[in-house]
Amino acid sequence: MQHKPTRLRSLLLSSMIPRLALLIAVLSVMLFGLSFHFIIKQTDELQRQSISGLEQDINYIVSDTTRQLADLAANDIIINALVDIERRDSYLPMFFRSLNLTQAKSVEFALFDFAGNRVIDKNWNATIPESLSSAWRQQTLGSSNTFSSVSQYGVLISVPVLLKGVAEGALVMYVDSLQSLLAPYPRLTNQLVTDSTGHVLFSSEPTLIAPGSNFSNFNNSGYAITQANWKNLTLYSVKPTITAYREMAWTGIVLLAMIVGFIFIILHMVSMTGTLAERTLSKLYEDIKNSLNSNSNAPLRDDQQLEPQELSDIRKAFDKLIWDLTEVSLSNEQFSNVLESMGDMLVVVDQNQEVLLSNKRFDDFCDDQYGEKQGILKFIMQKLGATQSNELKHFSVSTGQERFVRWTKTSLADANGNIRGDIFVGSDETEQRSLESHVKVLTHAMDEATVSIIISDIKRVGQPIIYANSAFEELTGYTREEIIGHNCRSMQGEETNEKTIDCIRKAIATREPIETTLLNYKKDGTKFFNRLNLTPVKTNGEITHYIGFQQDVTQQRQTEQYLQEAREKAEESARLKSSFLASMSHEIRTPIHGISGVLQLLGGSELTGEQKHYLSLAKFSIQGLLHIVNDILDFSKIEAGQLQIEESPFDILESLENLQSQYAILCQEKGLELHFHFDLQGYHVVQGDDVRFRQILSNLLGNAVKFTDTGYIEVTTCIEKNPDNTLRLLCSVKDTGIGIAQDKQSTIFDVFTQEDLSTTRKFGGTGLGLSISKQLCGLMGGDIKLESVKGNGSTFSFTIQLEEADESLIKPIHYNNASKTVKGKKRKVLIVEDNDINQVIAKQHLSNHTTLSAKSGVEALQALNKMKVTFDVILMDCQMPEMDGFEATKRIRNGEAGSRYLNVPIIALTANAMKGDKERCVSAGMDDYLSKPFDAEDLIDKVEHWASIEKDQEANAVH
Repeated sequence: MQHKPTRLRSLLLSSMIPRLALLIAVLSVMLFGLSFHFIIKQTDELQRQSISGLEQDINYIVSDTTRQLADLAANDIIINALVDIERRDSYLPMFFRSLNLTQAKSVEFALFDFAGNRVIDKNWNATIPESLSSAWRQQTLGSSNTFSSVSQYGVLISVPVLLKGVAEGALVMYVDSLQSLLAPYPRLTNQLVTDSTGHVLFSSEPTLIAPGSNFSNFNNSGYAITQANWKNLTLYSVKPTITAYREMAWTGIVLLAMIVGFIFIILHMVSMTGTLAERTLSKLYEDIKNSLNSNSNAPLRDDQQLEPQELSDIRKAFDKLIWDLTEVSLSNEQFSNVLESMGDMLVVVDQNQEVLLSNKRFDDFCDDQYGEKQGILKFIMQKLGATQSNELKHFSVSTGQERFVRWTKTSLADANGNIRGDIFVGSDETEQRSLESHVKVLTHAMDEATVSIIISDIKRVGQPIIYANSAFEELTGYTREEIIGHNCRSMQGEETNEKTIDCIRKAIATREPIETTLLNYKKDGTKFFNRLNLTPVKTNGEITHYIGFQQDVTQQRQTEQYLQEAREKAEESARLKSSFLASMSHEIRTPIHGISGVLQLLGGSELTGEQKHYLSLAKFSIQGLLHIVNDILDFSKIEAGQLQIEESPFDILESLENLQSQYAILCQEKGLELHFHFDLQGYHVVQGDDVRFRQILSNLLGNAVKFTDTGYIEVTTCIEKNPDNTLRLLCSVKDTGIGIAQDKQSTIFDVFTQEDLSTTRKFGGTGLGLSISKQLCGLMGGDIKLESVKGNGSTFSFTIQLEEADESLIKPIHYNNASKTVKGKKRKVLIVEDNDINQVIAKQHLSNHTTLSAKSGVEALQALNKMKVTFDVILMDCQMPEMDGFEATKRIRNGEAGSRYLNVPIIALTANAMKGDKERCVSAGMDDYLSKPFDAEDLIDKVEHWASIEKDQEANAVH
């Protein structure tokens, strides 16, 4: 019995509804279970958050109140009240009346002295147990620590009032209950705080649990309780369980509504999907049936009764379509495809030379020629004649160039062997001809090139040369016949570098390019330097050949050798210049030191007023001379590359304030206003060269003071942070002085340059200051620029690069340390100095000490070995005859002066100021460094400092 197929919509509904019902039931159970779990977990989490918030509130109240009390205890009013007993009553009561640290209504404050007596209070009515009173007194007054207590007696916090790190009194705050402190804060749940006995100290809902009651008496049935410990207290969160059940009920209602809605949506979607699929397949069936003109309505077989009717109709229509398509012959289409897929042109003619068949390539070829297809075919047949194949030349209309086509003729025979016509096949060889021509041009170009070119076949044994151009013959003297078939080993000789040859072999073995220079030999034995460039050549993705370019670079090598010798001479010249500068530094500074020292000695003697005036003029002249010498030496050091930029931490704010103090006196003498503005962005301690920074700013400030008669000088300094975390310092010096003309500003930073000769005559100077400042800015990663209008003043701005530094890295200046320096104690000092004047000056400066002098390192070693007295300090000149101070110091440290002088303090006295001088002193074993000319106070301070350190070390060694 045949059954009509079921409709697709009915099949979808009957199949999906049972599965959907089961899925919805499982999801409902899971959602209810997850919701219950989430609500329980959320309730627990809320209580934990409530306890955590309560703990944070207590911590905040205690810690914040303690901090505020500590700030008050550090206030000068509180500290002075414990010291200035007589006048504290005039200001302390008003100060205490203004205290208000918490939101509690009843807060009590009191100030106690060291003996525990109350000095003053505010609302102090506290009745504190003796144990609590003793506890805060012992902790705060006895141990100088803060104290806090939260108990049933209230909240008590005490902080020490420190004077030189010791508690001189205590500031105490007392609140009678924790309830008044915590009451103003909002609460997530009902919160409780109890002590260890269960006594309730705080309750957020006093109507539920009253403060002061015992928590053990509370009936907790119907409540969810979570607790946590904080120090000696217990924190509770209390929430009615009915709240959680109410939330669960509402959640269930919402989920049930969602499930019902979900069921209706799914049913509607399934119904719509079935209807849409049914309509689509029915329409598709009708379209296929109409296109095939088939009206067959044969019934389905029994085994297809479960198949939807629409799918059954489609299957029948497709079966008929496939059957009809297989009956169609494809022979003509296949033959046409074969002809069109040919890469060559093809034309078939009969015995009457009429075209029977031609492919598209032949038709396109005819369209690109002058004339008709028949005429072109006639031309081809005439040119071939009796031959079967020939290359013919044609002219292309589209390109305007000749085309080369090789035509081949084949007879066309039928099945019986009868000749019916001819087949002509044309192969376009134009591209091949062009390629051959291109190869000829390249070969000719390589042969005529002025650079030697060779090609070797690395796939053959011995890697022979297969090509060499004319330039190779001219370069090496070998003919092509002599070198082709051989390799280039014949061009190597005894002086050819083996390492270079190994590098070439390795590059060829690894199929890598290489460029190198090696010594080769021509055919006649002449040596030449060969610049060789070997490049691999690939054929079908594989390296098969190497092309080599060779060039005679003998003259270039000789030039490089000459330049190397010139560089060595230049380095030697720089070394001699550096040595000369060191010698000049010593020779110039030594007499200046003598003059300066004698003037200092004169200043310490009894002089008349006129003599003192003359002495001040001489000192001023010496300072001017020393400034000029320093400028010249600095410039010379920069030119010789001997100026070293130090990188050490320093307090830039302190440096600026010192310069402000120094130049404030000069400005005051001239009636000028001096303003300093800082914007250091918190970077007070930086890494850089403090000396050179102060030198640049001093040069600019000195010029501003010198060239400004009225008005003001303004210094602005700011620091910016660069993207690479370095610091950029920008400093400007603005004055209201004479200004600089526009046409002179471009050369103002040149060496020995001032605006004009009248400036030099009126104000003096060498013209080196600005040039040195500019070069110092460059060495420190910055620059300097000028903005000026003649008669309206000038503004010099410079930048330098700095880095952040830790304030703890700044080394304290030890010469003013009272614990290390004991002035007035008589010391024994050995002065090693070859200059008689400098010996006299040093002895006079150290007249309060016992001194002995030596003129060389040899005499110093003899004195240290022979004399029984032990010297406390040795002053060592660096430049001396026979044995200099460096060698003498090394020998003393090696024990040649005896074990007692192994660690004796040695202070270098040097007139050098070149790069590396300080490092050389330290390397030799010297402890300190004093550059001539120096002040008497500097010398005395260093001697007393190092002598005191030595004595301290000896005392420690004895104990």
